[in-house]
Amino acid sequence: MIIYTVLALLSSLLYSVSAVLCKYGLQHNVDVRSLSIRNLFLFLIKNKYWILGVILGGIANISIIQIQSQLDISIVYSILNVSYIFVLVLGHYFLRERLNRNQWLGVITAIVGTMMILAVRDTVTGSETDVNGLFSLTLFSAGVVVCLMAVSAKMKSMNYEMLYALCAGVCFGCVETYLKATTNLVASEIGYFSIFSLNSVIAFVSLWPFFVMFVYGAVGWVFLQITYSHGNVSITIPMIAVTQRIVSMSSGYYIFGEYFTFLKVLGIVTILLGVFILIFSTLKTDQKVMA
Repeated sequence: MIIYTVLALLSSLLYSVSAVLCKYGLQHNVDVRSLSIRNLFLFLIKNKYWILGVILGGIANISIIQIQSQLDISIVYSILNVSYIFVLVLGHYFLRERLNRNQWLGVITAIVGTMMILAVRDTVTGSETDVNGLFSLTLFSAGVVVCLMAVSAKMKSMNYEMLYALCAGVCFGCVETYLKATTNLVASEIGYFSIFSLNSVIAFVSLWPFFVMFVYGAVGWVFLQITYSHGNVSITIPMIAVTQRIVSMSSGYYIFGEYFTFLKVLGIVTILLGVFILIFSTLKTDQKVMA
């Protein structure tokens, strides 16, 4: 159990470094919104900071595939909330980003909620995957993303990147859910799952949830690049992370039948409170800037 906790913490660090590198590569001495598709493509393939960030993010994702196959989805992805701390430290020292007092309060509140979830003793309580629940999640999340994109298209303020951050969070939360569903189905078919087993990997990429996961991952990745191209990483990344945690934790209850103690529920509510504080304090700050 300890080894998986350590791996999750290391994955959190990799995610944070990836975010900072991608943001630096996309915002350093260029406005990517002014580039044509061809020039944007050429810019990306020559951008060593962005490419390194993508590679590190990929390594973290591969590690999480193995980790989440052994623990409850609500536990694994709650541990990854430690990435908030890494993002803030890296954003402060390398990107010179600042947070006001209310924004710090929101992030710290979300971290406190995460610590509560980490204190839960039972880390493996889930049952078989509810396939009907997966279909419902797909329809609902797709509707939320479409609505957020419609609102973003009509907004004329500087906060549009926050809506795309929420879209990315929803998509990545679905990726986490379908990842857990796929590894569960593999384990039920061949008796186990391991990223080091060729039989597991072949079964993993041949099941239908894998393809849904791939689509959500690709769409979420596009939204992620939009958020990197505008806005502070210390704001958008926590928003993405908390949103996807909400989706994955809800899936843990409704789709995987995970048991939620009072402490776990209290932790989730605290995380929700933190993200709302973060969003509203950011909106208030930007309105003052515009005025």
